[in-house]
Amino acid sequence: MSFNVLNPWLLYALLGVSLPILAHLLSRKKYDVVQWGAMQFLELGRKARRRIRLEQLLLLLLRMGLIALVVLALARPWVQGGFLAELVSTQSRDVVIVIDGSYSMGWKGGARTPHDDARQWVHRFLEDLNSGDTVSIIDARDRARVVIDPPTRDFSLVRETVDSLPPPSGTSNLAEACTKAVQILSRTSHLARDCVVLTDGQARGWSADDEHLWAGFDDLRTQPAVQTRLWVVDLDPHKGGQPTNFAVDRLSVSRELTVTRFPVRIKTKVRYHGEQPLSRRVYLEINGQRLAEQTQTYQFQPAGRMGGEVTVEFEHRFARPGSHVVSVVLDDDNLPGDDRADAAISVAESIPVLLVDGDPRLDPIRSETALARAALSPSNNPAPLVRAEVVAASDLTSDRLATYEAVVLANVPGLDDPLAAALKDYVATGRGLFIALGDRVDPARYNAALHEDGRGLLPVRLVSIAEDAARDRGGARIANDSLDLPWTQMFRAEHGGDLTQARFMSWWKTEPPPLVGARVSRPGPREQASGAANLGPAAGRPPGPAEAGPGERGHGPAVSSPIVAARLDTGEPLIVTRNYGRGAVLVMTAPIDADWSTLPARDDFVTLLHEVVLFLSSQRSARNVDVGVPLILDLPASADVRQFAFFGPGKTAFAVTPAGNELRPAARLADTSLPGVYEFRAKNAPGGVASAAGPREHFVVNFDRGESDLTPLDDDDRRQLAGDGRLAFVKSRDELRQLLFTDDSRSEFGLLLLFVFLGMLVFEVVMCRRLVRGGHEAVEEPESAAEPV
Repeated sequence: MSFNVLNPWLLYALLGVSLPILAHLLSRKKYDVVQWGAMQFLELGRKARRRIRLEQLLLLLLRMGLIALVVLALARPWVQGGFLAELVSTQSRDVVIVIDGSYSMGWKGGARTPHDDARQWVHRFLEDLNSGDTVSIIDARDRARVVIDPPTRDFSLVRETVDSLPPPSGTSNLAEACTKAVQILSRTSHLARDCVVLTDGQARGWSADDEHLWAGFDDLRTQPAVQTRLWVVDLDPHKGGQPTNFAVDRLSVSRELTVTRFPVRIKTKVRYHGEQPLSRRVYLEINGQRLAEQTQTYQFQPAGRMGGEVTVEFEHRFARPGSHVVSVVLDDDNLPGDDRADAAISVAESIPVLLVDGDPRLDPIRSETALARAALSPSNNPAPLVRAEVVAASDLTSDRLATYEAVVLANVPGLDDPLAAALKDYVATGRGLFIALGDRVDPARYNAALHEDGRGLLPVRLVSIAEDAARDRGGARIANDSLDLPWTQMFRAEHGGDLTQARFMSWWKTEPPPLVGARVSRPGPREQASGAANLGPAAGRPPGPAEAGPGERGHGPAVSSPIVAARLDTGEPLIVTRNYGRGAVLVMTAPIDADWSTLPARDDFVTLLHEVVLFLSSQRSARNVDVGVPLILDLPASADVRQFAFFGPGKTAFAVTPAGNELRPAARLADTSLPGVYEFRAKNAPGGVASAAGPREHFVVNFDRGESDLTPLDDDDRRQLAGDGRLAFVKSRDELRQLLFTDDSRSEFGLLLLFVFLGMLVFEVVMCRRLVRGGHEAVEEPESAAEPV
């Protein structure tokens, strides 16, 4: 038999048992002893006085016991095992039910999906609980969603909540869900506390090999006086087998913002998990409409546990502006959750760009921006994709920046402090800045105003102009293998590009930044390889002012590590990019005219400038994000945020949080725990149709595609997870009922102590009355006996 208390800190109140003793000592009076002759006639009262002292001592102990009983009852003692536990045993319990919400729970190979089985299992399990039991629900996805907390006795609410759970999607973090369950149960009141996990037995969501993760969980679980018991119910529809499955990986698009009639490249991988060679058709969908002419067929071969894979690439040109969703789709199989991947793309009629000429000439043909303007906005094109306007550097003011999506500084000597500050704010709010260096650039002014020891807009420090070595060998060329970002890969020689044939006779030598004291977001290997680090918040781009908290704003916008988008064969960087707040900066160490290179003579020159403008302009859109990253949409100044809402997967409506300021309002959605396609539209727009209040805008919340590997937990994983009584695996509801509802003789007896307290309190009153009356009679008796003498 073991004994414990739920509120051990209340045991310090046992010091209160000393209060009756202190009261007794303080109430004692000191008398002067006077000897007188009649004392001999009082000898008969000594036995009575001894009895009174004993009764006083018993009363003192009784009062001390009353205080101790109250303290122990409030500390809520409980006992496990023994006769006392069996006498006062209770079945009341607190239960947290964790439902695996990953898309592997949507397997359709059986009569019902595992997710449907889990919901049906909850309905039946509620029938086994008592009316005094409490239930909480956690939807385990990429981030555990606590759906019901605090635990409730309203089982009808639990049934409605379970039935309204969104369809399974994304991956699951069962360790995090179990941790949240233990935290909830640590605040409950019943002695029986159980967490029931309903899952399909897949190994991925458990992270069984992460010893530090589960060691921290064990510490949390053992802290409360009443430990939580964890039960894992296996709803595995495959019964430990290796099912066949095809899966589409996350889409990689060449740009999130484009213009009409301009090509967008969509690239992904299709993975196969199976044991036999199979073929599969892959489709391209635009806004849910399948393009028959874009259908491709591939042959897949098994490749061990991870399966075979093929790279799939599409190209599409949008005919009309607006917000669009592109999807790569497979024919449905038993696991539909990974048979499609989506990406949101914004299409504009044209993009306004401001070209700042640092070397204006009377002859426009010889000016620094003449070739760039002709490439972006040809005079013979009444509807160019880029509306380029030119202004002399001396005429540039901060008032002109707001109407452009990108600004190009073409060989501008330098910027004064107010204009540099205006450009920082301009980029931080989501716009783009292209700096093309030249012979008029003052490196000292640039390094001081824009580089700022690695914390500013300029991603590299300017050193000097290099030219002699290049001229001796006819000029440097762009290294083909350095064109590795999504928007630069098209210029590789193997793709028919001639950009690598351009010769550079001069360029600026640069140094990488020290980044001392800067708030830097460093992209991971996947982002560096794909260039996703430059595609906005979706790929780990640091938050800008609209996303940063108040405490961060005072330290300036966050900056990312510089990424080399193109490098010369001498090893020197030619194009370097960096994220600054919500926007991006791109620096080319050579000018965009023909003074230092043959770049303007190449066929790819026009396409390169368009790609740069589109890349810089797309920073503000940020339409494709990861789970947990907020959705932010800039709105017109006249827009009323209260008229709009976000509609997520399953047509779930989410309230809009105002962001930005009065001049540049924005809508924000922080809760993106459900992956899938989101739509921002007016509340009164039926079915997402554009209304007078504004058109619909699309976002995509991406998720980890690792759930496509349906490998189940093996025996070693189960033993490692079970640990030292950490959790137990059960196969059916009957087995769980037998284990869960077997009386473990663990019971709280604080109420019993309160009944004992009431009995002792009555006895204390009786003792007080007896002591008063008995003491009076004992004193009166010897006085009456002395009267005859």
